[in-house]
Amino acid sequence: MPRARGPHGSTFQVKAALGLVTAALGAACLLWQPGYAQFYKWTDDQGRVHYSDKAPQKGAAKKLEIKIQSYSGPAVVSAVDRRHASAGMARVRMLSTTWCGYCRQARAYMNSKGIPFEELDVEKSMEGRREFSALKGRGVPIILVGSQRMDGYSQARLDAMLRAAGN
Repeated sequence: MPRARGPHGSTFQVKAALGLVTAALGAACLLWQPGYAQFYKWTDDQGRVHYSDKAPQKGAAKKLEIKIQSYSGPAVVSAVDRRHASAGMARVRMLSTTWCGYCRQARAYMNSKGIPFEELDVEKSMEGRREFSALKGRGVPIILVGSQRMDGYSQARLDAMLRAAGN
């Protein structure tokens, strides 16, 4: 007995298309993963506490796992809370990680243009971690220029922020 054809093709074609869509969505979910960093904390013979991404050659170290995401969408520029804004000529600060591709791009661009900036690694620096938390950071990079904040990285938006801040 022949099957009736709908406006979008045969039943088999519709099922095949739904299968492809499901497979594509499943693959996309597998590809997106937050960045995970492995760090170690240990105390040396002199009683000093150390943090590193490499385990010490001797002695025991506690594994620390820090989960911070990298922004993957378009960069968003917003106003910064006054506590984080700098007075006078706009100071540039970037909260970053070593593994973040957008952080590497921003760092390379600012270095190539001779833009002075302070970088705080939110996984290796307690100051960076505190500021990331105070800013309610959800990913890296976070770039602060004067009273402006950019979540993510866009060269054009960074240039606009610098111009607006008088840099």
